[in-house]
Parts: sequence; structure tokens; C-alpha cells
Amino acid sequence: MENKRHIWEEKLNRWYTDAFYPTPFSLIDIRPNDEVFTIKVKPGRHKPYAIESEGFSPKGVYIRYGSSAVRATNEQIKRMLQQNSESNEFDAEMSAEQNLTFDTLKKRAVTKNLDFSAKALHMLKSSDIYNNAALLVSDQNTTVTKVAIYQGTNVMEFKDKREITGGLTGQIDELLYYIGLNNHTNIKIDGNPQRHEVKDYPDAAIREAVVVNAFAHRDYLLHSTIKVEIFDDRMEILSPGGIPDGLTLDEIKDGMTAVRNPQLVHILDKLKYIENYGTGIRRMVDAYQESDQEPQFEVRPNSFKVTLPNVNYAGHIESSATQHTNKDLSTKAQLLLILDQEGPQSRQKLQNELDLSMYYIKKYLKELSDEGKLTKIGSSVNTKYKKL
Repeated sequence: MENKRHIWEEKLNRWYTDAFYPTPFSLIDIRPNDEVFTIKVKPGRHKPYAIESEGFSPKGVYIRYGSSAVRATNEQIKRMLQQNSESNEFDAEMSAEQNLTFDTLKKRAVTKNLDFSAKALHMLKSSDIYNNAALLVSDQNTTVTKVAIYQGTNVMEFKDKREITGGLTGQIDELLYYIGLNNHTNIKIDGNPQRHEVKDYPDAAIREAVVVNAFAHRDYLLHSTIKVEIFDDRMEILSPGGIPDGLTLDEIKDGMTAVRNPQLVHILDKLKYIENYGTGIRRMVDAYQESDQEPQFEVRPNSFKVTLPNVNYAGHIESSATQHTNKDLSTKAQLLLILDQEGPQSRQKLQNELDLSMYYIKKYLKELSDEGKLTKIGSSVNTKYKKL
């Protein structure tokens, strides 16, 4: 049941990012973990919102009257467009530089079997005027990304550093490639016949932290740069700009989205840099579910920092082994106490009650089962665990 809920969450995320324009990123709150699968839709400030395939026409725009939705008239659509002609969003405003080329962007479009169209990619302020989103993805883009690798766990000694320039899609590709070269793989051999190859940083976590949080969400009005710093024990990705639209970090973790650059996000989405938009932080956390480490997030008024721990760092492994010996015993005792007092419980209920990751609840349930202290009853989505 849990997997089906998240499958539907991803389907709905993919659907609404393609179905409407402007894309209602921060307006649709999908809550698969509520007792009743919940979808909340908030009013937007960029009216009108249209069915993408129909555009701003009576077939594409609807207005709600009571419990009914009726087609908007051409006059109503025109009035809404006039009222919202000034978006106050940097990426939608006219670019001061209009002599733009898009060689790097066009190459990306070819690899994704996408016909390059400035209009379809929402790169135009008007019929022939480029907006700032176009400037950001153009070959003339002036923003810079900085990346550095340090020896040890502080900034005292550089191993390597560089600046990445050019259009944002090219910067993303180069940065991900560079990080990949420095994302080492550790081979672990245990009692199983197969060996396990574990990267320092999960690829999914890197992609979400870099593409979504750093590039898509950054505040391009701030005269600062995206900075990626790789230490022996962690990677830090610092992006200019706090969380927009007054949301909190907890709300972002729950799946609510705050979009500062909707035109740029549209470009990155169409060029397949973004998947399942709105689930970025949860995807980062899920990428670490096989580890006892997890990403950390720090929000300041003018910056957002993601810290990804290196799961292969010896210091983490040694400290975790010491810390978890007693913790494991205590948690398993609590788990058995819950089953003793409340009777058979599902894995999800136990996971929530003990505030554990999926990795650890499965670990403890297997160990207790192997020790003959509990057993499974039921099957599939009805599986529960009973104390023996």
C-alpha cells in the first residue's frame, strides 16, 4: 500500500508539471502519507492558469463558480493577463542582453529528442524579446559556479578548485561530471556471495542537491555564486537565496514547493534535468536509507545549504559502530514492548512510532525474527509483526 501511494504521488507530480501553464509547482500539495491520500490545491497569483495543450483560450482556462468550473470568456482571460502582466520574477523579466546564442542548450535538446523552441521553453518575454531565463541558459550567461576539494575535514588545504562558466545547462553537466570523478566507490564484502559497491555519495542525492536546490531555486538577484565544497567526510552545496514564498523547511520536507524561478524550472524540466519536482529533499533523504547517515539542511535569509555525508568515511563508520551498539539494544527492546502492549503492528506503524528510517526498522525486525522473538502474520500489505 505504501509503495502504491508513492507511485501515485510520482504520477501526479509528472502529470501536473506537463498539464498546465504556468506550472503550478507550489500550489499542489500531495500528501501520500496522510491516512486518506490527500491532494490540496491552493490559489495562485499568476492567473490565469491554462491547460498546456489549449493555451490561454476558452478551451484552456476555467473559472470556478461554487462547485462548478466553467470556461472563461476571452474578455475574462484578457483581464487576468493584464492584471498579472508584471510577475516580479527575475527569470520572467526582459533580459538586458538580447544578442544571445544557445549552442550548449541546443546540444542538450538534441540528446533528449526535443525540438529547440525558445517559445515552447518559455524563454521569451514577448514574441521576439528574450527573458532572463533565456539569458541564464544562453552561452552569454555571466553567473559562475565554484567547486573545491579539500584535504581533510576543514578548508586549510586545497586539493583542487575550479570555476565553471557558460550556460546553466552546461554548468550543471560539467559540475555533475566533476563531482562524479571525485565520488569514489568502496567495495564491501560480507557473508553474502555478492560484493557491494558503495559510492561516497548517492548519485540521486547529488543530482537533487545540485540541479534542483542549487540551480533551480537559487536567487539570481544576489551577487553571489553557487559553491560546492568536498571534504573527506562531507560535501556542502551552498546556494544563494533562502526559501521563497514564506515556506518553512518542515513544509518543504513534507513536499510543498517554493518556486523562485518558474521559467527556468520549466526549461530544466523539459530538458529532463528535473524529475518528480517537489520531492527533492525527500529523495535526498531516501537515497541515504541504506546508511545510518542522512543529509542536513541549513536555511538562512540569503542562502540554503545542503550537507551530504560521505557514507564511506572511516570516522563515520567507526563512530556509528560505537554509538549504535547500545542504541540497537534499546530500540529493539522498545519495539518488543510496543508489540507486547499493543499487539501485532505493521512495519510502517512501528517505523513511525519509533521514528526510524526504513533501513533500521527492517534491520531490527529481521534481527528479532532471527532471534525467535517475533514472527510475521498476514501477507503483502496486510503483513504485521507479533511478539512471540
